[in-house]
Amino acid sequence: MVIGNGLIASAFNSYFRDDPEVVVFASGVSNSCERHEQAFLRERQMLTEALRSERFILYFSTCSVNDPELLDTPYVVHKKQMEALVCSAMDYAIFRLPQVVGKTQNPNTLTNYLYNKIISGAGFQVWRHAKRSLIDVDDVASIVSYMVKASLAHRITTNVACPFSISILQLVDTFELITGSRANYEFIEAGGSYTIDSGIAAEAASRIGIVFDESYIEQLIRKYYAR
Repeated sequence: MVIGNGLIASAFNSYFRDDPEVVVFASGVSNSCERHEQAFLRERQMLTEALRSERFILYFSTCSVNDPELLDTPYVVHKKQMEALVCSAMDYAIFRLPQVVGKTQNPNTLTNYLYNKIISGAGFQVWRHAKRSLIDVDDVASIVSYMVKASLAHRITTNVACPFSISILQLVDTFELITGSRANYEFIEAGGSYTIDSGIAAEAASRIGIVFDESYIEQLIRKYYAR
């Protein structure tokens, strides 16, 4: 069973939509800048209801719970509360995700934001020291599904992420290369990075043929944004 209809939910439909033993909860708050309490309350209510099924539940949180710059934001505080709620279940797996890339109309994703700014010629700011980890939503679905079916995901909380991050400037350069458009940005002396331990997921990825190499990010951006 898959709860949700967004980017992550759609990626898991072919794996678990008709599975009577697994609940994929993918209907949470998708905007990391969300501030409205009603949005957080909606997810809590839906998650509480899903947990009543007493089935194996897959919950998607955020790697940002380890980002010292974001620890006190409403979104991260909420995700940590939801993780605690899920951990009260008998059988669960929590997967923390970085920036997930896929085909979506959501303007709040990092890659959609950059793409739209660059192709429109609109100005935007680049945090000079910021780095982000990106992963293909299809790879998330493949890795998580493998871990579940191989019985590697019982009562765990783990990061599913590319084992390296890139700077926002590198990402902008990649978009310029792929779209053929010139980005109109100014630098801001801000931003930072943090380490994401993705060893468990990386091992699973290698077993199913997913390769996180130096060409991964460019191939990822080409897959969803090449015109």
